[in-house]
Amino acid sequence: MKTDNKWVRIGIGIVALIIIYFVFKYINGNPIPIKSALVSRGPLEQVVSASGVVDAPVYELSAKMGGRIADLKVKEGGWVEKGALLATFDNYDQARNEYLRARQLFNDGAASQQALDAAKTNLDSARIIAPQAGVVAKINYDEGETVVPGSYAVVVVNYDKSWVEAQIDEIDIAGVKIGDKVKVTSDVYPDKTFEGELYWIAPLAELRKVGGRVKMDEESYVFPCKIKFLGKHDELKVNMSVNVEIVTKKTAEAVIVPREALMSTDDTFSVFAVKGGRVYQNNIQVGIRSYSSIEVVSGLKEGDIVAITNILKLKDKARISIEK
Repeated sequence: MKTDNKWVRIGIGIVALIIIYFVFKYINGNPIPIKSALVSRGPLEQVVSASGVVDAPVYELSAKMGGRIADLKVKEGGWVEKGALLATFDNYDQARNEYLRARQLFNDGAASQQALDAAKTNLDSARIIAPQAGVVAKINYDEGETVVPGSYAVVVVNYDKSWVEAQIDEIDIAGVKIGDKVKVTSDVYPDKTFEGELYWIAPLAELRKVGGRVKMDEESYVFPCKIKFLGKHDELKVNMSVNVEIVTKKTAEAVIVPREALMSTDDTFSVFAVKGGRVYQNNIQVGIRSYSSIEVVSGLKEGDIVAITNILKLKDKARISIEK
């Protein structure tokens, strides 16, 4: 009987150990692997992103009457000043001489204003003048070819006065204002950022346009806006697609955590702070938000460590293991 009691006590002990093991495991759980990030301090900007297209004054030039080009004075890619003579037609010399004679007669009181205006019209029809400074973007005719009336012989683009036309989602428009600074980037130049400033916002919303046409399956509205460049931007050509980031708020000294660390429930925000092999859920007050970072107004301090992966698996005081 004593032997039987011994084995009973051993069995009870084993069962008790098993129960203790599973209770301990239940209470503590297996460590949840996470990656962590250090809470830092530094500058932070809140931005509104939008797509845009580069635009500029484009002058499509020709003569009303057309004619054969006698002298083409420019080349594609060349820079011209305002008032520069770009091309002359085969009747240019005659029209110029008639205008000079009419102007002299008018100054002497021997010709009417009407006669002078007619001579000036004939002269303008025999030449092509640059209305503004710019780059010769295209030449459609060579010397000796006849320009068809109404067609464009030379196209001049004023890149110095180019701008960006962008579309701001209606959900973002409340935070945007005239004078906001803008960062313009292009997939063509991934390592370059061009500075700009928002100078016009449409007073009325409209349906989003893609390629200049309304996107019929797009139900959300946008506000067209215009952005002027504040520095050199020669690389950005007319009709080039760009991305814009409108800086709506910024601070030089913010306590910053990665967006991946943030959890939200209704209007409450929290993070999991890492301490001694466990995480502790801290409610925080947030400020400026960028696409990668959040400003913490209260609830954390510089130097704290927070979890940034497996957030949904965590709970307050859960055991964790930090992955490299």
